[in-house]
Amino acid sequence: MTPGCPWHALAAYGPANVKWCEQRLCAWVNEPANAWSNLAFAAVALVIFRMGRGGPTSGLMRWFAPLVALMGACSFVYHASNVWLTQVFDFLGMYLFCCLLLGLNVVRLGWLTERSLPRVYVGTALGLTIVTAGIVRHGAPIQGIVLALIVATVVTEGLCRRRARERYGLAGFFAALGLMAAAIVCSLLDVTRVWCDPQDHFVQGHAAWHVLSALSLLPAYVHYRQFARPR
Repeated sequence: MTPGCPWHALAAYGPANVKWCEQRLCAWVNEPANAWSNLAFAAVALVIFRMGRGGPTSGLMRWFAPLVALMGACSFVYHASNVWLTQVFDFLGMYLFCCLLLGLNVVRLGWLTERSLPRVYVGTALGLTIVTAGIVRHGAPIQGIVLALIVATVVTEGLCRRRARERYGLAGFFAALGLMAAAIVCSLLDVTRVWCDPQDHFVQGHAAWHVLSALSLLPAYVHYRQFARPR
């Protein structure tokens, strides 16, 4: 990062482990498309909050909207700065949300009680963040950890379906999965430079990942809301 540019002081702690296509500017928001596209998470969080008002909410379901907003905020700061330190917080946001979905499935399977889950949930997300902060400095593909959590959520959902005494709707789950798959494709096209115009600060493949992955959280919320018990 050029001396004199915003965030230069934080760059001394090390760079992020990936360079997305968008050209970085000497500005407080050095990847405009990739940063501002995170507003999609704020919009989705607001919709989820309004959907949840007066509805059945219990336990970790109450964290859904705040965690969506937090994930977007962490990603915004990361793409505004593109340094190792803020990337770690970006992954913390993703871990907190991915572990939320996985944790909800674990409770449904009876592997943990709803009372004991918060401690395990927070500990797992923080533990993964600490591991990520260490291994990223050695060139480890830390994005694979998020993918593993997504796969684990899909697998545990399959187990929940097999063990369910009553059939339940999967439309929301498959809609979320489809949007997430499209988001992953867009991000891969960006990082492999198949879809790449560095000077376009409005539309980028990784920005599309943000928008599509944010949208996937709406049907995900609809899916998990059907299992929530009112309190």
